[in-house]
Amino acid sequence: MTAIPQAVPEYDEEQHAARHGRALSALRAVETRTGVRAHTPARRQEPGPGAAILPVGPAVAHLLPDAGLVAGTTVVVSGSTTLLLALLAAPSRAGAWTVFTGHPEVGLAAAAGAGCALDRVLCVPDPGADAPAVLAALLDGMDLVVVGPRAALLDADRRRLTARARERGTVLLVAQDAAWPGAHVVLSAGPGTWEGVDHGAGHLRRRTLTVYRTGRGDAARPAALRCTPVAAG
Repeated sequence: MTAIPQAVPEYDEEQHAARHGRALSALRAVETRTGVRAHTPARRQEPGPGAAILPVGPAVAHLLPDAGLVAGTTVVVSGSTTLLLALLAAPSRAGAWTVFTGHPEVGLAAAAGAGCALDRVLCVPDPGADAPAVLAALLDGMDLVVVGPRAALLDADRRRLTARARERGTVLLVAQDAAWPGAHVVLSAGPGTWEGVDHGAGHLRRRTLTVYRTGRGDAARPAALRCTPVAAG
């Protein structure tokens, strides 16, 4: 039987601009209480065709069943901030808007160092008690929403946010140790090794990680994969 290719949803520029405007309004509303830091461009650059799957860099593409971040899915990334940023860099450069919520350890400098485009990166370091409401609003306007350890959530909040991401077509990336009900892909970074050291006289050039993948659908079968998300030195 010949498989019938599925059509990729067309990118609706007007609808996406409205989503982004609502998200920025939510950020301004909580700015004085949560310490929001935003870097907003004068002109928005849109992702190209095929935005239903945001391709990631070649070093990490094999970790994901679709070789990219699928719109509307929830992806858990634990054990490595380097891996998280490696997944975000290519979509950001391609035009995707990204927000880090409750993840003060990841700032604009770290995002830039990983290759993200700063004119499309927002940071909400500590949303406090407003975390569920702030995240819900951001899912309406961003392409990639990162949930860090400082976003205090209940299991009921997590389920609602997963459902909202699916409805809005936003990728929800979770960087928390707590279990996340309904996650489509779970990437857990294990032991890593550095290469390039020559008896203490050389330089660290590259880090290779072992990543354990579980999840739903194509990711349901557990797998241990190797990747090199960053080159250093």
